[in-house]
Amino acid sequence: MLTFNIGYQHPKQHIQFLIILPPINSIFLFLFSLTWIERRFRLSYIPLICLFILLSSSLTLTIISSLFLTSSIVLYFNLIFHCFSTLIYLILLILLITSYVYGRLDAHDQSLRTSKSSQFDKFILKSNEHELVLYMSHFPCGRQSHDIQTMLDDLNRLHINIILTLNETKEVSFINLSSTHNHMDVHSTRTQRTSMEHIIYPIRKSFIPKSISDYIQFLYSIVNNVKQHERQCLLVHCMNGLGRTGMTIVCLELVYEYMMNENQHKKEQKFVERICHYPFLLQNFCRVCQAITNVRRIRPKSIHNPIQILFVHEFYARLKSLSYMQQIKEVIHLNDKVHFSNFEELHLPIDT
Repeated sequence: MLTFNIGYQHPKQHIQFLIILPPINSIFLFLFSLTWIERRFRLSYIPLICLFILLSSSLTLTIISSLFLTSSIVLYFNLIFHCFSTLIYLILLILLITSYVYGRLDAHDQSLRTSKSSQFDKFILKSNEHELVLYMSHFPCGRQSHDIQTMLDDLNRLHINIILTLNETKEVSFINLSSTHNHMDVHSTRTQRTSMEHIIYPIRKSFIPKSISDYIQFLYSIVNNVKQHERQCLLVHCMNGLGRTGMTIVCLELVYEYMMNENQHKKEQKFVERICHYPFLLQNFCRVCQAITNVRRIRPKSIHNPIQILFVHEFYARLKSLSYMQQIKEVIHLNDKVHFSNFEELHLPIDT
């Protein structure tokens, strides 16, 4: 252990901060990485709180280190390290706040530009043996009045088999619920009366899924279901049909490509795909940027929220991890076994 004597005329509490705060920093850094990347605690505000604590403690350590610079040369390195840490935490905090504000303003601007009628933009995913047709649209029962039955007629005309809704229930709480045409439950009920399957996966507006592992399992199961039952048309929509919808379509493209090439030799992730290059879209070098460009070409203004773009890059990094995807497949297989077991129990013969 490296020790050194410090001759000082300042209160002892200052030196105690140099001893106590680094381990506390490590704890909160661990919490930040754990909740931001994996979201095990399902609390989206935990990373922001951790960043505030990390920034304040690093700033405190920087100030204290500057007070004792004349005592030892080691404190020069200590000061440089904590100055660098403070700068990094400050940049991350500013980036998160700016991204959130930008996302809120962008969502408000998108809602003002949303057309009164539902527009279904077609996006086709192809492989050697299969084809998946994806449609993108805004929520038909949102701020604009639109007849659900008319929408269902449009979906039947497009031969859509599955509807994936990304709205939270509280998003439509501002609507006059006395009107049956604008109720989320009515929308779901009328959809179920048709031959379509309606799936609701709520994601917070202008944000990302609470758990990246759950999100991968969910999209993997959807694509797998489409393959097994030969359902080829899927509609994805949210309130404005741009942010969460665009993010989900990009992730579906990446999952579809992964599953269609599952038996082939996996290419390793490129170096440029491993580093953060936002706000630049390097479609010629990064697979995720290429997928984002593909979606924007079909539906302009899609997925512009920085948080959602960074999330999609992390999503792709998980897809490229063999050990991580093996765990995902094991969980999905276990869930399928449980569902099949419950199904058999419901259909056991009754002894008379």
